[in-house]
Amino acid sequence: MNILENIEFATDKANVVHLKKSENLKYFAVGLGNGAVLKKHTTAVPATVVVLKGEINIVFPDREYILREFDVFEIPVDEVHEVHGVLASNLFTVAQSL
Repeated sequence: MNILENIEFATDKANVVHLKKSENLKYFAVGLGNGAVLKKHTTAVPATVVVLKGEINIVFPDREYILREFDVFEIPVDEVHEVHGVLASNLFTVAQSL
């Protein structure tokens, strides 16, 4: 499967493509257009973000992080955050250990 052939970079919502799910792992890709927001949420399990294309802004109530292509970031468990697309095409993967 080619992720870019299966995802859109909409400006009004996040697009998600599930890549793998097992009893130990949930792995998916998220596409965001410029200004699109993956709305506030938390993760109950450890999650690693890898930016493949573009630039995203991960916003927590008290801080934010700008991530660019090939940056890797560990999302803290149980912390509310949202993700904003900065460029026209922003693509990142999330791996969650279950």
